[in-house]
Amino acid sequence: MQTIRCKEVGCITKIASGKYCAIHKAASKKEGRLPANKRGYDHKWRCYREAFLSVEPLCWHCRAKGKAIPATVVDHIKHVTNGQSDPLFWDKANHQSLCRSCHSIKTRVEDKRGFGAVRGY
Repeated sequence: MQTIRCKEVGCITKIASGKYCAIHKAASKKEGRLPANKRGYDHKWRCYREAFLSVEPLCWHCRAKGKAIPATVVDHIKHVTNGQSDPLFWDKANHQSLCRSCHSIKTRVEDKRGFGAVRGY
């Protein structure tokens, strides 16, 4: 059985499943964060995402490294704070196609948490 490291910054505890060890699990809940559909990632966004990925099917970060990895995420390059009411939410110049791995790394670095956050991307 493969184990992974707890995603809490500085924690080296190995866990069999999930994201956090027992100590950090309770603290991992993002207080005040709304569900994805309440943050603007609704049916309209899912349709847009499918269309964007059909035009830009490869991960931009992997492609820059010479790899052809399929993208699964439409990422906001600059952080969006107020869902669809934020002008950057629908700005196509603020979108990039990323694979799940590159998106996770980018998010950890931006949030300054989890394994790899200190190293940067």
